[in-house]
Parts: sequence; C-alpha cells; structure tokens
Amino acid sequence: MNWLKGFALSLSLMLPATGQADARLQRVMQRLEAGEAITVAGIGGSITTGYAAQPPRERGWAALLAKSLGPKVRLVNAGVSGTDSAAAVQRLQAHVLDKSPDLVIVEFGVNDQWLDATVRSSSFEAILRRLLTAKKPPAVVVLGLTQQGNQARDAVDLQLKLAAHYGLSALDFGRWMQARVDAGEDRWASLYDEPVHPNATGHQRIALALAEMLRAAARATTAATAALPEPLNGHAHEFTRLLGGDTLKPYQSHGFERGGEVHPEWVGQQPGWVTKADSAEARFLVYGSEVAVFHAESEHYRNLEARVDDGPWVTLQGHVPERKGYLGWHYRVVGRDLEPTAHLLQVRMKQDEWAGSGRTASLLAVMSAGLYPRELRPSDFVREAPTNRMGLIPADDPRLRWVGRVGSGALPASKLLAWSGSELRARFTGRELSLEFSSTHWGTSHFSVEIDGRVRPLAVPGQALTVWRLREPLADGEHTLRLIKRTEGSMAEVSLHGLRLAEDARLLDPPLARPLKLAFYGDSITAGACNGDVGDDQYDDLYPHDGTRAYGAVTAERLGADYVGIAVSGIGITATWHDLLMPDVWTRVAPRKDAAIAPPDPRAPDVVLLNLGQNDHGFPASKGQPIAADFGARYLAFVRQLRGRYPNARLVLLMGGMSAPREQPAIPRAVTGAVQALRDEGDAKVWSYRFEAFAWAHPRIDVHAQMADELTRFLKDEVLK
Repeated sequence: MNWLKGFALSLSLMLPATGQADARLQRVMQRLEAGEAITVAGIGGSITTGYAAQPPRERGWAALLAKSLGPKVRLVNAGVSGTDSAAAVQRLQAHVLDKSPDLVIVEFGVNDQWLDATVRSSSFEAILRRLLTAKKPPAVVVLGLTQQGNQARDAVDLQLKLAAHYGLSALDFGRWMQARVDAGEDRWASLYDEPVHPNATGHQRIALALAEMLRAAARATTAATAALPEPLNGHAHEFTRLLGGDTLKPYQSHGFERGGEVHPEWVGQQPGWVTKADSAEARFLVYGSEVAVFHAESEHYRNLEARVDDGPWVTLQGHVPERKGYLGWHYRVVGRDLEPTAHLLQVRMKQDEWAGSGRTASLLAVMSAGLYPRELRPSDFVREAPTNRMGLIPADDPRLRWVGRVGSGALPASKLLAWSGSELRARFTGRELSLEFSSTHWGTSHFSVEIDGRVRPLAVPGQALTVWRLREPLADGEHTLRLIKRTEGSMAEVSLHGLRLAEDARLLDPPLARPLKLAFYGDSITAGACNGDVGDDQYDDLYPHDGTRAYGAVTAERLGADYVGIAVSGIGITATWHDLLMPDVWTRVAPRKDAAIAPPDPRAPDVVLLNLGQNDHGFPASKGQPIAADFGARYLAFVRQLRGRYPNARLVLLMGGMSAPREQPAIPRAVTGAVQALRDEGDAKVWSYRFEAFAWAHPRIDVHAQMADELTRFLKDEVLK
C-alpha cells in the first residue's frame, strides 16, 4: 500500500494539472510498446550531457533512460554544457528538430536559474512553442531539475507553469526526490558530490523517475490535444537569428582577429573573434528586438563591453576568477526592448585593471530574438474607430513645426506626407496622444513616432481613414514629439489630419528650428530602400525600408541639421525602372507627374546634395545596353536646374553607395565635369564626393552608417568650414 501511495504521488508530480497524460506523448509510448522504433532527444545543459557520470554519454540520465526504454530507442543527446534556454533556442533546429525526434525532453532548470529572469521566461516558452509547431511536432516532456536539496526553484517553477499552460507532462524531479527522502527511501547527499551536478547515482535516479513517468503515460487517461494557446511571455524568442562563424562579419574592425575557443559540445560551431589589443573595436550589423553576445568566461580572459546603436555600454564579463581550469559560456543581453529591425552592435575592449596585460578577450556569436513576422509585430498604438468629436488639432496649426517637403492633404487643414523624411515636430502636455490619417494610396506608410526620445514605430495602411491612440499613458509634464515618415513616396503616401491630446492638455510652442538644413536628391540609396532587410532585397514588406536611417538622414542628424529627402527607388536622369525621371518630379510634393509643384521653400537649404547615376547605368545594363550617350550633358543640365532653385546653397554632387561609379566611368566623368563647368562660370559653392563605402545589393544600415561617417567628415572639413 505504501508503494501504491508513492506511485500515485509520483504520477501527480509528472502529469499535467488535469491529471491526464498528453495524447501525443501517449501515442509515442504506445508505439514503442508495440515494437516500433522511436527517436528520443534530450536538450539541456551539462546535466543532459551526463557531466559527473563517467563516461558521461553512456552513464548520464539520457543514455540510461534510452537504455531502459529498450533497443528500439534512438537517442539524440543535444546537451551543451554551460548553456541555457536562450542559447538553446538558437540551436534547436539544427540540434533537435532536424533529427525528426518523436519525443523531446527539455532540461534547463539549473542553468536557467542564472539566466536573466525576463529572458528565461520568453526563451524557455519559445522552445516549447517551436517544438509544438514544428512540421512534425514531437511529444514534449519538461524535466524540472534543481540543485541539491531541491533549491533553487525559480526557473523550475516557471518551467512547470509553462508545461501546464501547454498541457505537457513534466517531471518535478526535486519534489519526486524529496518525497523519497521524506519516506526514508533516499538521501540527497547520495545523489551529489557537489551542489550543482548530480553524480552517477543522481543520473540513475533521474532516469528512473523519467522511465516511470513515460511508461505510466502509455496507460494513463489522456486529454485531447488542444489548440496551441497564446504565449504567456510574448513571441520574441520564437523568431531568432544566430550570427557565428562566417556569418559573424564586422563591417568595421580594429584589433580583432578570427579565432578563439569554440564550445566543444556545440556541433557545427565555428570560431568567433578574439583580441589582445587595448584599443580593439568591432561593429556588426544585427537584427531583432533583443541582441545578446554569446561569449566564453575564463580566469584568464579579459572583459569586453558592447552596446546596440546609441544604447548604454554593457560589460561582457570574460574574466571570471571562479572558472578555474575550464571555460564557461554566457548569453549576455546587450540590447532589449529594441525596435524589431536592423541595428548596429559595437564591441570594444573594456578599459579596466587588465589593460596592457596581453590577455585575450573573446566573443563567439551574436544571438538575436524578436525578428517578428509582419502579423506579430508588436505596436505601442491601438487602432480606434474614426470619430467626429471635437478637439482635433489640425495639421496646419501654427504651433506644429514641419520639416521636409510637405504638401496640402486630402482634407482642408491636413498635410500630405509623401517623401521619406517628412517630419512633424511638436511640444505638448498631458498623458495622451492620438493621430488621425487618411490615404487613397495603395501602400502602407511606416512612421517613427518619437516621444521624449523613445521611438515607437507606426504602420498606417493605405486606402483607409485610421485613428491611432498611444496604448499606454505618458508621464505627467511636457513632451516632445517627432513624427517622421520612413517609407519612400513612390511606395506610400498619406494625409495627416491632425492630432488629439488629453482633455486637460495643451499644445505648446514648437521646438526651435535647427540652425542647419540639408536637402538630398537621389534614388533608392538615398531613400534607404532595403536598408533593414534580412537576407535578399525585398519589397513585399516595407517596414524594414527606413529612410530615417539612410545615409543622408543620418548625416543630417549627426550635424544637428533639418533633413529634406527627395528620393525615388529606380529613378535616374536618363533612365528609370518605371515611368519617372528625376527631372519630372524633383520639384513636386509627391513623386507623381500629376502632383502639385512645391512652392519655394520657406527656408532654403544650406546644402543641397545630389546622388544619381546608379539607375542611369543599371537599367540599360540589365538589358545589355550602354549608359545614355548624353548622360553627362543631361546630368549637367539637371545640376543647373538645382542651382536655379537654390541660388545660394552649397551644392555637393555625390557618387556611390552601390556599384555604378565603379562599373561605369561615365558617371564620375559627368560629376567631375559638372563641378568644373560650374566653377568655370564663377560658382565657387560646388563640390563632389565619391563614397568609399558601397554594396553590390542595396546597402544596409551598416553601409549607410559608413557613408554617413564619410559624408559628415567631408561636409565638416570641406563644405561647412
């Protein structure tokens, strides 16, 4: 009778809260009992590898379990010592799902205890969801292991809660073992020679408990497999990207070299980057809403530090004195709650007490999460039904400052926003903000809504009247607003009717104008087309195409200047991929031949920059034809038109960002010829500049950042002095 009570207690620690086994697990175990072969995978840390049982791959719990289940079990041991569920998400496909397992046992109760609490909630749940939504979903069992004495339990309790949420069987080994201890049948001390890793006896007990559970599942009452519930911790770690080996390439590097230790148990892992130089620095293009560096820890290593974009510096603790004689591995979050798109990661040697020591600092990989598909992208805005209630502050209110080329909108007092970089600036009080738009254009307009320095993306659909309310209230007091259109005008245009504030709020006088104004004319390079795309260029989802992170907008921001962007993908002076040439639309409020001519700028730009020629070469070249014979003459004619509209501005004629100036000598000849022609006529305010940075496909934000570095220096040194 005592044995039956113990067995019933054991089952209560293994089955879901319903007391029923999950149907998928039961089917797998019944197949095994019927003599079919099955594949069982274990994914976890060093306990899954069999650490402290000798030999580990033969005497660890996973091997013992497979042996006890019989010869028809094929084992995939996907344990990687010292790693947690955040790193496991990154390797789940290659190490587990590609093996087509029938059953997966997930073990991260010990290592997740040291993982950032926010990350472990999301990453462990993502493992479960990715397993359950696989093309061939395996049965999943959560193995909740603690350290000796059933402590600590934070990570395990979280994992058991998640198992229950998804109706999965779970083994709470700490409670299972404690029940044996309480019954006088076992001792914790016999399972551990040190607090963290179970010894050979401990591995035997884990395998015993799991075998009991799995055999019981074959005969237990089952619940029907339910639809996948909504996640408790969001979707971020379901959508990850691992940069390592050949895919981890800095776009700028000083002092770093390829090399360093790789994890001996991580199949397929390649060396990362190492340095001994005190001045070492490297920059990488990364993606996602969370960016982490995976690096080694050692008593002999040095520390690095890293940041994403302009975020705070975060120490990568490579020097860990406790790691005596062996390496450890750590997932260190550098940026979180980022916009889920492309970012720039900067890594450098930390200047600390180890400066000049000659010790090595190492980074192995960059791991990102939150590369959401379009339908799951989070938003800080809630769409509301249009209303006729009073209180709309019209877009032409004089207390709103407009930057860029903005036209008259579809309704009286509204503003047409076509060109990327078109910007509204305002100051207001109160805790609420709503924005009202309408569009007769087919495309979705993507905006950056920056409030008090924090950017919130907003997607405004075409062919609709929409109202967008900020989801969470703002703090009390004054606020600054920047609403910046990211999507280029040929892809989307929209009218802003105005904004609404809280009932007790006030619109204040606008921010002061910036002392410098730059106007850029160009093609897809200047528009920022594809600059945030992962992989190949694409135009199905324009969210990553961000004109605010194109080289011209970045240069203006660095110089504290207002930015005007007149740029159209595929456009040129003599050739085009569509029906527009730049001379057709450069003066208009939108890139359409029927758009209104923009009135003279209330404040003329101080510097006008022109970057065209890529499509004048690329389009005819795609058809096996040469660039137009009169390209140089027509280029000069357009430059004269620019000078006519901006008689007092400094003119800078740019070349590059893509390959045309390298491939087609007519382009640099036309640019330098135009500069010389104007100077021969007494125009001393004209320069040319050829970018060194370029890309064969559309440049991503890393190339744009390098272009902005070059252009900022050139403007400071040559044009604005």
